[in-house]
Amino acid sequence: MIDKEEMDSKSEELGVHVSNVQRDYVFGWLLSGLFQPGNPLGELLILKGGNAFRKAYFENARFSNDLDFSTEVELNEDLLRDGVAQACAHAKAGSGVEFFVDENRIGARSLAGEEIILYEVRVYFKSFYGEEDLTLKVKLDVQEFDRIFLPVQTRKLIHSYSDYAACQGHLRSLKLEELLASKLKALLQRQHSPDLYDFVYSIFFQKVLDVSRREIITTFLKRTIYEPTPHVARNMLLELPFQVLRGLWNQYLICPKISIVSFDDAESSFRSSVAEIFNIIAPGPRPAFATGGIQGVGRLSFYDRGYRETIMEAGRLRRLLKLVYDGYERLVEPYALSFKRRQDGIAREYFYAWDRSGGRSMQTGIKSFISDNVQSVQLTEQTFEPRFPIELAGGGGYFSTSSFSTDSGTHSSFGNTAPRSRTSSTSHFGRSRTKTTKAFGIMYTIQCPYCNKRFKRDKLDAKLNEHKDQYGNRCFGRLGFIV
Repeated sequence: MIDKEEMDSKSEELGVHVSNVQRDYVFGWLLSGLFQPGNPLGELLILKGGNAFRKAYFENARFSNDLDFSTEVELNEDLLRDGVAQACAHAKAGSGVEFFVDENRIGARSLAGEEIILYEVRVYFKSFYGEEDLTLKVKLDVQEFDRIFLPVQTRKLIHSYSDYAACQGHLRSLKLEELLASKLKALLQRQHSPDLYDFVYSIFFQKVLDVSRREIITTFLKRTIYEPTPHVARNMLLELPFQVLRGLWNQYLICPKISIVSFDDAESSFRSSVAEIFNIIAPGPRPAFATGGIQGVGRLSFYDRGYRETIMEAGRLRRLLKLVYDGYERLVEPYALSFKRRQDGIAREYFYAWDRSGGRSMQTGIKSFISDNVQSVQLTEQTFEPRFPIELAGGGGYFSTSSFSTDSGTHSSFGNTAPRSRTSSTSHFGRSRTKTTKAFGIMYTIQCPYCNKRFKRDKLDAKLNEHKDQYGNRCFGRLGFIV
């Protein structure tokens, strides 16, 4: 195990808080354990997301708060639990980090409108600094039946610490071009500044690997509905809500200081890149129906810029939308935008939301809405507690406590979201304790980076109110970090 001095030195070298260094170090050892020969998950999991860039491709890529995986097969909780426990044992033996394996938690939820399962695993370990009452956590997300278009790559684990010789592993990862294609797609359907950063950093600020721009654009088009009409996607990417992303740029990005990119440089590079990669594709005929999107007819239907931005903003802020659809006004909870092609060839973008009003059928529940039948979309001031992961916002995985398995390995049904109070030692993530929580009562600890005060939150919000430091002076910290 590396010592506190190396941890502090690495924190200063990279210009990030030491908690990010601790998680990054543990991520390396967990990945090493997951992909060791004999681990049942080693041949099933495929690394994706922010840590695929950092742990498989670029040493100085941004930090990410979780490990994201795809799998092309069906998993079960027992297999996932055994594989993660085996990875923790490997990591403990090699690094000396103390994991609380008995407190590992696994949650399984369906995504809005998708017949797939998203597993979330929470793993707890003891702080490197010896605080008896401080337990840190890392999160692993695994999505079943992900469709993958390019060959899965085998990459050597990047672990930038003094014990790198012991922390070895050959990771199964999405190909870089597929990672970048997925970032382009994500930018169309959620407001998350790391998506823009990952794309720009990988293409323009890294010259180590030869990136195939043709593979990026062709994979992106296959992941969407715009393969017959790439010019539509090009225009949508160039019309992204850059002012919104500018405001989020520093809120979600945690980068080594050597890799900091200004938003102006990122936007300029992104625009140049989009123009360049779309020029690779020979322009085809432009069907009349593809010029709009809201009232488009024919074989392509998608949401235009105005409605799209309103929907994504509502997801990011967790606010209800007033939706007039097919002549009926509804109050809906926004969850996801999804591209799908039906068996008859009709390609559409679907908006998935929980209809609180019922519309024509008077039935509430999760529903899909196509752009052709939308008359208006309006953002309200009313907030909501999610029933599903909000895919419109980055890092939007959300699980009610009732969806996480107990020590017996059982979990409640996906749809059990009615708030209730209960006393339980496993209803809350963290060290076992007895307290009363709501079904949505996941508690977060936010620490001020200036005065180090900690605040308990029942919502994932790192913004800090005005407060005083330990000496009674006004602290200037207004954005904390999760511990």
